[in-house]
Amino acid sequence: MATIVDGKKRIPFMRGMLAHHLIQRGFDYEDAYEVADAVRGALSKKKDVSKKEIVALIGEILVAGYADHQIGDLLFWEQTLTSVMVARKSGNRPFSKELLSHSIQASGLSPDRSYLVAKEIETRLIDERRELVSHQELEEMAIHTLAERHGQTYADRYRVWRTWADVEKPLIIFIGGASGVGKTSLAVSLANVLDIPRVVATDDIRQIMRLTLTRELMPALHTSSYMAWKARVDDSSGLDPVIAGFRDQARVVGVGVQAILSRCVEENASVIIDGVHLLPGFFDLAPYRKEAFIAPLCLALADRGAYEERFANRAVEAPARAVHQYVSHLDEILKVQSDIVEWCANEDIPVIDPDSVEDVTSAAVMVVVEQLQEQEEVREILEPRGKKKAKKKG
Repeated sequence: MATIVDGKKRIPFMRGMLAHHLIQRGFDYEDAYEVADAVRGALSKKKDVSKKEIVALIGEILVAGYADHQIGDLLFWEQTLTSVMVARKSGNRPFSKELLSHSIQASGLSPDRSYLVAKEIETRLIDERRELVSHQELEEMAIHTLAERHGQTYADRYRVWRTWADVEKPLIIFIGGASGVGKTSLAVSLANVLDIPRVVATDDIRQIMRLTLTRELMPALHTSSYMAWKARVDDSSGLDPVIAGFRDQARVVGVGVQAILSRCVEENASVIIDGVHLLPGFFDLAPYRKEAFIAPLCLALADRGAYEERFANRAVEAPARAVHQYVSHLDEILKVQSDIVEWCANEDIPVIDPDSVEDVTSAAVMVVVEQLQEQEEVREILEPRGKKKAKKKG
């Protein structure tokens, strides 16, 4: 049996130890033992082998038969780190690839791909025998790995999101769209990815307002957005009745939206507001643009069949909901959607078709972070990390 000579240490070569090391780094059982057997065979006539020699030998065997595998450190006889600590201002905490993966999703990468990036970083830290890594260094490793594996755009978005944490302004995200398009599901998912503590639906605002504004006083408020036209008394607007009724309701609910905005800005608390009533121009955003980052987006289904399929799925998942009502009023819902999309087009608000993207949450993250990237405060913080403009010579 050959002995590995590593400085003052002498370690007997053990095939199982090498195989276990390879299995931990992604090899299957048979391939790991095939490599270990090849190394043992090459060492069969040797009594001692230096650290440099055995690393070179294993490397040659891996390149010859397993070039696609990247395992990093080949010092399989060294004790593997069981944990890496991350140094933060608040103290040291154990490294977690789950937490890092969650953070990386802010780049717009899907959960599965974010996890692979975090796992690659964990493997690198272990291979380098890193017992302690700073929070800033871990962030830079994530940025570098994202750029290398998925392109600079993802890396830039992640850097922007991490930078936003240094700006003491709330983030207000609006998710508009017609009934049944998936606004609430996206709002909850987006809040989880971006660690935003508050989610408010305009349906809830409308319900609260119904308690103070009676049906006799405000009839349009006491029905659905696509049925509000039946409660209209004045029909002199010249608009399609469905659109006119919807706008009447959106105008009233906009008062409640403005109240939520004021409260969140006052408390410096980020929030996601979702709902059919988020029509641009029906509430005033101007007073808040200096006090908060405002990122609007909209969901819209381009295909009628996609709407019908969603309502059919909803009937299975939530049988208590009156799904048949949505299906029977699909024409009105599509009219409302067309009006919302037209408003968004006029205001340059991004519109996402959930059925045209691989992951709607990832697509929404990209939209939000790219809007953050345009903010002056974020650019000012990012500038020292990038190329500064050369000063003109006088």
